[in-house]
Amino acid sequence: MSWRKLSSDSLPDNTDESQEDTSRFVEPDSAESQVEASVDSGKLNFQFEAYNEDCVICGAKNSGKSYLANELLKSFNNITCIVWDFNFQFHDARSMLFHRLDDLLEVYDKANGKGRYILQPFDKSQQAFEKLCDAVFQRGNTVLFLDELHLFCSKQSIIKPFQNLILSGRPRGISVISISTRPASLPNSVLSNANHVFCFRLNIESDVKFLESWMGSEVWQLMPVDKRQKMKDAPILPEHTFYYRNQSDVNGVVGKV
Repeated sequence: MSWRKLSSDSLPDNTDESQEDTSRFVEPDSAESQVEASVDSGKLNFQFEAYNEDCVICGAKNSGKSYLANELLKSFNNITCIVWDFNFQFHDARSMLFHRLDDLLEVYDKANGKGRYILQPFDKSQQAFEKLCDAVFQRGNTVLFLDELHLFCSKQSIIKPFQNLILSGRPRGISVISISTRPASLPNSVLSNANHVFCFRLNIESDVKFLESWMGSEVWQLMPVDKRQKMKDAPILPEHTFYYRNQSDVNGVVGKV
């Protein structure tokens, strides 16, 4: 899989205006990234508009989620990114690494919100997660990667700072890339507001049933054949294969990292 940045003109700047004034959160016209992945004999064209679109990456452990997320991060040249790297899975030579959120924000603010930042937190509490969400919401103009999201929200509950990002982040120039091993544990608002969904191998039936309502019955291909309720005649997919759907398109496609 290869990733390339299309252009980086007209990127927004952070200022010191009040949190309530959203006029400074500009949606850039050209902040797009394109991914090209082999899909049989063709190509999967993936265009992500930073600061304006959300993305979900889900699947079982060791299925390819972290690799895909790392490739996304590396492709976002000249785009401000912050990563909540719960399990220390992100590796990017051009990102600055921190273990304390306060240290990260100090550098972020001095750089006027430019750069890529990985937070591998020593404090993994819900309070620390909420503090990160609040900080990004206040500053805006950021692509926020949230790994192991299922640990901090569920189908029945969604903490308010994270809900603010999902429901009100777009006018502030915030894109959220939600990463989880348990898609069925994600609040409905995460999927309903995501423009792009990548799903890797799944082992739990409830996860497939949940995703089916958003992505179609093709997601059953991600289950072992003996556990499928549908798509039983479809071939066994290779390791690190994903099913991708742009939610504005009628059908999805299968690809491999």
